[in-house]
Amino acid sequence: MTCRHEGTLGARWDYLTHDGTSGTGWITCSECQTLLERVSAAGGRFRGQGGRYLATFRDQLVAGGAFSDLRELEID
Repeated sequence: MTCRHEGTLGARWDYLTHDGTSGTGWITCSECQTLLERVSAAGGRFRGQGGRYLATFRDQLVAGGAFSDLRELEID
């Protein structure tokens, strides 16, 4: 059965600053590891292409609480 990307989302970073507070990468599906949408982060704000995954990703971050480093959002 094909994954529908309806579960938890994470990130895969192409670039992160040394302190882990800014970067560019992808929103990814935690279940199947598919790269879903480009995203950039800076100053605690996330920007993307305006697709449906960015809104869901932001909602999950709010529900998950605070994080201090973008690496914490990365999927292994």
